[in-house]
Amino acid sequence: MQSVKALAAEHGLRFDAMNSNTFQDQPGQEHSYKFGSLQHVDKNTRRQAIDHNIEVIRQGVELGSDSLTVWLSDGSCFPGQLNFRQAFQNTLEGLREIYSALPAHWKMFVEYKPFEPNFYSMTVGDWGQSLLYANKLGPKAYTLVDLGHHLPNANIEQIVALLLMEGKLGGFHFNDSKYADDDLTVGSIKPYQLFLIFNELVDGMDARGMDHRRDLGWMIDASHNVKDPLEDLLQSVEAIMLPYAQALLVDRKRLKEAQEGNDVVAAQEILQNCFRTDLRPLVAEARLRVGGALQPLAVYRNEKIRQQLIKERGLKTVATGL
Repeated sequence: MQSVKALAAEHGLRFDAMNSNTFQDQPGQEHSYKFGSLQHVDKNTRRQAIDHNIEVIRQGVELGSDSLTVWLSDGSCFPGQLNFRQAFQNTLEGLREIYSALPAHWKMFVEYKPFEPNFYSMTVGDWGQSLLYANKLGPKAYTLVDLGHHLPNANIEQIVALLLMEGKLGGFHFNDSKYADDDLTVGSIKPYQLFLIFNELVDGMDARGMDHRRDLGWMIDASHNVKDPLEDLLQSVEAIMLPYAQALLVDRKRLKEAQEGNDVVAAQEILQNCFRTDLRPLVAEARLRVGGALQPLAVYRNEKIRQQLIKERGLKTVATGL
């Protein structure tokens, strides 16, 4: 474990949220999660899932992490298969035991999802259920918002605003979707919605006096097999920085005046004008000033070409024109 931590440090990386996995059976596992993990009717299966989460916390401590994300695939496929109240209580009891194993400075993120792999019910199926768990667990438990974990046309920005108001927004899994949980590149499908989410984030975090950098978990959760994963990450970071910068541009005083005066047109114009303002040069300059590249994707692609030429030609150095 220390060698893993040392290798990460060499590359300037640290470990943030740990993710437990009770949605896949592992080789040699005694009890199956086919019918759930923390919700399971069998106490031995629930015990196995609890112990796994506690082991993840232990490994996270060794790696220098400070939070645990719990996503459960628990639910049911058919009416009558599951007692909803008992499943909730079983899950809550398990989460309470896991919560009690958290170090003092750690957070628990309770993630939700409306479907998959179960399509009739999910035991943590939406932000309300997640918030209910978080409130019952205590001050170190929060709701995690995965942008893809919503049914089509869900008002995610409203969810974000209310979770912030309650002090229970833990962080994000950033991605994008056409239908739900497509795990597409951030901002590739619904960039205006992403801006509106950041608009609520900036407004709510400023209202609560939160540190924009440290008080939330900022995570990218995108995976697609038609892209180089590192190129996708570079695109995702760019797509996150841009609407964040645009949201910082919103004139909060004018927007509030428009809202309190029921001036719907003015309110719309204020937000859309910020969204339509091209801040890409500003974001690139800000990145350059902290040691980054003006065009990270171009730099990465040129380096890939250079390395490929070295491999093919056996050359020690290859000029790329950069």
